[in-house]
Amino acid sequence: MSVKEKKHLIEILTESHLAFRALLEGVDLEMPVYKDTGWRVRDIVGHIATWDLEVAKSLQAYQTGSEYVIPGIDGDETDYNAKAVLEQHKLSTQQILDEFERAHEELKKAVGEMPTDRFPGDMVYPWGNERGTIAQLVEYMVEHAVEHQAEIKNAIQESQ
Repeated sequence: MSVKEKKHLIEILTESHLAFRALLEGVDLEMPVYKDTGWRVRDIVGHIATWDLEVAKSLQAYQTGSEYVIPGIDGDETDYNAKAVLEQHKLSTQQILDEFERAHEELKKAVGEMPTDRFPGDMVYPWGNERGTIAQLVEYMVEHAVEHQAEIKNAIQESQ
């Protein structure tokens, strides 16, 4: 991977984050998004932050020649996601937003600090049942954020 390609990955992470942040402007973070789980906008923001941090941990481990998988996840993120959201209920909305920003910076830092010769390698993703390249992982995280942005947009439209 070239320096140019690494820069591109950081740019798409940044663009996705800025779009998410822009979507949140003026939105009530307590607004429900998922009726089945009761997740609100703040829960989705926290969910994105959680996964950005977990991916950063995987990237940091890969950089040092080791692997990181979320302990006990066993390839099923459902329980992990639910537990993470419950933990975040203890936080204020400002703390959730702060964590969202911090997690994004940690992820960008992990990508930025990765030696370019490590990019084409095969790494384990933090959910444990999938492997791939750093570029694929970054693209997956951007797609993940975009999907959740669309769900928030739909909830906003439905509430008007």
